[in-house]
Amino acid sequence: MNRRSACICFLAFLKTSLVSSVAVAAQQTVKTVSRIAGPRWNVNGDWTPSLDEIQGHLRAAHGIEPGALGIEDLLTMHDNDHNRRGHTSSHGHKKATKGSAKGYAKF
Repeated sequence: MNRRSACICFLAFLKTSLVSSVAVAAQQTVKTVSRIAGPRWNVNGDWTPSLDEIQGHLRAAHGIEPGALGIEDLLTMHDNDHNRRGHTSSHGHKKATKGSAKGYAKF
């Protein structure tokens, strides 16, 4: 093998190695949202909202910028937000909960 052929082979190997490492790094930087314990939540009564609906809902009702995540990650973010804040309806208005021995709690 002459010097030119050896250089071409080395450059091809180097290019392949770099492309592979960049592809692996890109796959590793993709983040998914981890679901926390709690119930699932619908979006304004819709259990299967479109991507646009869930993005708009997260912005308007939750103050969350959805970014470029997929619909499953956005739905998980939505559920997590509700579950972190506790059980609420109408976005922030707590439902009356039944006390242990005193009937319904007063707000």
